[in-house]
Amino acid sequence: MALKLLQPGLQPAGQFDMVDGTTLRGGEWVNAATAGGSEVAAADVTQVGPLSGGTTSLAFAPGAKSTTSGGPPVDTQVFGGLADEGTTEYGTSFGTVIGAAVGKGTGYGTSSTVGVVTVGPQTTTGSGKVTVWHAPGLYGVSGLPATGGAVEPLSGLAVNKLVYSASSTGYLGGAGMTGAGSGLVGIALGTVRDTSLVSTTATAAGASAQVEFYALYLKAL
Repeated sequence: MALKLLQPGLQPAGQFDMVDGTTLRGGEWVNAATAGGSEVAAADVTQVGPLSGGTTSLAFAPGAKSTTSGGPPVDTQVFGGLADEGTTEYGTSFGTVIGAAVGKGTGYGTSSTVGVVTVGPQTTTGSGKVTVWHAPGLYGVSGLPATGGAVEPLSGLAVNKLVYSASSTGYLGGAGMTGAGSGLVGIALGTVRDTSLVSTTATAAGASAQVEFYALYLKAL
């Protein structure tokens, strides 16, 4: 489960503090908000810099793209973007180890059970921050943010269907899952299968192509 950067904007909006207790899956829409009181954050977030606010500070959490009730607006009402969950590729503190003790690192199953071991916590655990991608571009989303919508999830959308964010989870999907507080995120571009050009793909081995993630175009703020 992750956010894939296919042809994103040149740079992310930045690295921001997350609201305490937030669980990121990667690819969901996150909104800017203020956090204070018992909110815990690093000193470089709450005490210094242009985004600090004394007893309150800027923080991000999954949610809808708009605070406007009554249906999806055309324009963005709040600042936000797609969350990078910090669990794959560059997203772990010390990377991954390929290989394990014989009998423990081989066999069929997910990568976590066949010898690819994550070393150290994900970056969101190590820093309490999230990278937010806001610029127009092509992105890929997998896992619950793409498949968890109760009605019309991103995984079921045809090419050129509009993509919205759900009102509370930040999950992505079609117009059927919109409601009060939902907002337009971008345009669906369908599934992406067997992307690896290094290892043998399922198709090359004679099996059916495996869906890896779902592509979308993120519209401008």
